Amino acid sequence: MKKIMFSLILSMCLLFNGCYNYRDINKVIFATSLIIDIDEQSNPILYMETFKPYRSATSGSDKGERIVYKGKGKTVFEALRDMGLSSSYKINGTQCKAIIFTEKAAAYGIDNFIDFFDRDQEFLIRQYIAIFEGDVERLAKIKMKSEEYVGIFLTDLMSNIGTASRSIELSINDYLNKRLEPPYATVLTVLKINDDQIEDILSIDGGAIIKDDKFVDRLPQNESQGYNFIINKVKSGTLEIPNPEEDNKFVALEIRSSKTKTKLDYNGNTLKYKKIIKVRTTLGEAQKSVSLTNEEIDKITKRAEKNIEVACKDVFNKYKNRDLDIFDVQKDFHKKYPKKDSKDIFKDTEIEVEAHVYLEGSSNKLNFR
Repeated sequence: MKKIMFSLILSMCLLFNGCYNYRDINKVIFATSLIIDIDEQSNPILYMETFKPYRSATSGSDKGERIVYKGKGKTVFEALRDMGLSSSYKINGTQCKAIIFTEKAAAYGIDNFIDFFDRDQEFLIRQYIAIFEGDVERLAKIKMKSEEYVGIFLTDLMSNIGTASRSIELSINDYLNKRLEPPYATVLTVLKINDDQIEDILSIDGGAIIKDDKFVDRLPQNESQGYNFIINKVKSGTLEIPNPEEDNKFVALEIRSSKTKTKLDYNGNTLKYKKIIKVRTTLGEAQKSVSLTNEEIDKITKRAEKNIEVACKDVFNKYKNRDLDIFDVQKDFHKKYPKKDSKDIFKDTEIEVEAHVYLEGSSNKLNFR
C-alpha cells in the first residue's frame, strides 16, 4: 500500500510541476508587433510595439500599457538587443502578431531581415506580414480607439477579411514558402493610415508585389478582387453591377461562396490557362427598383459574370506584360508538366475565364419598388 501511495504522490509531482522557465508575468514585456525600417546606410531600424502588464497597487486589478521601443543595429538581432538597453525587463516575442516592413525596407530587400524570424525560437511564423505605406513615425505613435495595439488590430482585421473580396493577406509561414518556389513572386498586404476616416485608423489598401524578396510593384485595391478570384482566395464580399431596370443605378450582390478551378492545356508553344469560377450570391441591395423575374435574374447574373471575367483578364494581362507571375502559373505548369521547361512559360500563357454566378435571392425579400 505504501508503494502505491508513494508512486501516486511521485506521479502527481511530475504531472503538476510548473514550467521550468516560468517567469512572473509582471516581469515580462510582450511584443505585439514589429515595424522594420532602414536608415541611409540601409541598416535596420526597428520599432517594437509592446504590452507591459502591471498590477495596480490601489485596485488590485490587472492592467497594462502600450510602450514602443526603438532600436538600431547592423542586423535585426543587434537592433533587438539595442532595445534591451531601454527596457527594464526582457522583451518576449511569443505574442507578436505582425511583422510590418516600410516601403523603403521592402524595396531594399526583405531577405536582409527575414532570416531572424524563421530562426528565432520566440517569434512564431504564423504571424502576419505586411508593407506599410506612409510615415513610419506616425504608425509607431498611432492611437486607435477601436484597438490600442497595432498587432492585435491587424489580426482582428485579417479575421474580418472575408467581408471584403478586395483584401490581401499572407502569413510569415506562407511568405517563407513562396519566396523559395518559382516564380519567386508573391503579394503582401499593404497598410496605410486612412485619412478619409474621422480618426486615425489603419486600413488595407491593396497589395505589394514582391519579386526575389524586393518590393517591385503595387496591386491597387480596385484590381485585388480579380486577383483573388484567380488564386481562389475569395471567401465573401460584394459584386456591383448596373441595374438592368434603371440607368446609372446599381445592384449589389453579396458573395456567399466562391470556388475557382484551374485547367491547363499546353500545345508545345502556348499554355491555355483556364479558370472556372463558380460564385453563389444573394441580392444585397438595389438602387431604385428591381424585379427578380427569371429574365431579370438572367440579366443580372450575366452582367456579374462579365464583370468577373473582365476583371480577371485585365489584372492577369497587366502583370503578364510586366513579367510578374503573381498567379503561380509557373508552379501550376510544373506540377502538370514536370518534364517541360517552365522558366519562361508565363510569357507564353493565354488566360481564359469562365464565370458562373448563381443568384439565390435575399433572405426574406425579393423584389424592390
